[in-house]
Amino acid sequence: MMDHRFKSLVRQHFLLSLTILTLTLSANGNLVAQTKDTPATTQKMTPTELQTFGRQIQEIVSSQNPDKFRALFDWKTFVNRVLSEYEQNPAVKQAIQSIRLQLETSYTGSNEGIDTEILTEIVNGGDYRFLGMRKEQDQYKVIFRFLTPDGSLNYHALIIEKQQSGELKIIDIDNFSDGELISQSLKRLYLPEIYKAHLSVKDKLNQQEISRIVNQKKRYDFLTTSDEKSDPFQAYKTLPKQYKMEKPVLLLLAHDTIAKENQKKYLQVLNVFRKNYPSDLAAELLSVEYFYLIGEFTSALESLDRLSDALKSVDPYLYSLRAEILIETGDINLAGKYAGKAAEIEPNLLHPYLNLINISVMQSSFDDTVKTLGTLKTRFGINLEDLDLSELENYSKLMNSPEFKKWQASLKK
Repeated sequence: MMDHRFKSLVRQHFLLSLTILTLTLSANGNLVAQTKDTPATTQKMTPTELQTFGRQIQEIVSSQNPDKFRALFDWKTFVNRVLSEYEQNPAVKQAIQSIRLQLETSYTGSNEGIDTEILTEIVNGGDYRFLGMRKEQDQYKVIFRFLTPDGSLNYHALIIEKQQSGELKIIDIDNFSDGELISQSLKRLYLPEIYKAHLSVKDKLNQQEISRIVNQKKRYDFLTTSDEKSDPFQAYKTLPKQYKMEKPVLLLLAHDTIAKENQKKYLQVLNVFRKNYPSDLAAELLSVEYFYLIGEFTSALESLDRLSDALKSVDPYLYSLRAEILIETGDINLAGKYAGKAAEIEPNLLHPYLNLINISVMQSSFDDTVKTLGTLKTRFGINLEDLDLSELENYSKLMNSPEFKKWQASLKK
């Protein structure tokens, strides 16, 4: 989005990513069914406990210690959240034992899981930042900003439970860009096998159970169709009614309208999404990027306002993002204030410094430019040759300015 880009790094697209997890086959959203194994009475946690745990998670992720990170999860509960909906029927429970074994081997053994996927992105230059905590519908959550190496923005709400021992554990992750829990995404991944297991014991199912799995298969087919020629809006008409307003379903329609450059249809889907989920992050994550790319900067800022409100936590990255959009509107002074505020709150966040370089060059404030270039070198290891500043307004003035020449000379000493 910014005019100056890294030459040696992947070009940043900060929102449209479907996120790094291999579990992103969208949507299996029945939250009530997902949480059947959640204890009727959740052990209470204090804000201090949650905050301490959130910071512990960030520290362990930053240290890239896979064993310590894996130990923060209650994998047994996580697997139960994936399968418990189907295991109420003894025949089905027996039929899907191989699936449970596969999941337990992956998540309670030493194989790769969610934790490994996240750490892989951190090793490759991503960032996982604790922002705050909250309690919603008797669930305790810690909120993380997730910046992937390619610059994509996502947020995770890690759902926390207190064990009988008093330890806090992660039992699931709400993946905001997909509009669903990771356990729901994983359930979707295994749905074809679960469906076959149901068919193998069909004579032992009641009509309600048969209808449920058949309808879930229809939803699965809708959300995983990869034929570019297909029209999801036509398929949507045949989708069972209970799934038509699900977040992942609406997000798929929204992505289709973006791919086909149908702004009118996108706005229609967006209005439906907002009506059904007025305080949800998913649509706003998508909309900030979408409106920016089509040059609707006022709409992009309005979506950013909604995103900030829905997050319910201060995120300096969103201040920097606002600065980036304001640069495009021509409000350079206000952009500078937001970028500066972001850098002040989170000094080790790269994004605002890139905006500050842009702003300072546009304003011919070359003292500020070379100061920020120095910060990029000392704090982030980024050299001038890693940046492409050639398209910036006043670029020639910068190159010929005494401030820049003096700074260059200092590098040779």
